[in-house]
Amino acid sequence: MVWESQSSESEWSNNACLGYAILGAKKLGYDDEQIEDLVRAIYREFDFKTVDEAKDTYNQSSY
Repeated sequence: MVWESQSSESEWSNNACLGYAILGAKKLGYDDEQIEDLVRAIYREFDFKTVDEAKDTYNQSSY
């Protein structure tokens, strides 16, 4: 039931991913240059890794 009501929110979006990264970086006190570096690094990975590969990386990490 919960997944059904959130289905549109659970769809993958590169822009949403980058938005989450920006929000998290701001909470950690990153400055604009650090956030820009982070966003660029993540953006580049979109070209080299699939969504499943990224998910596996997260699932196998200690984070």
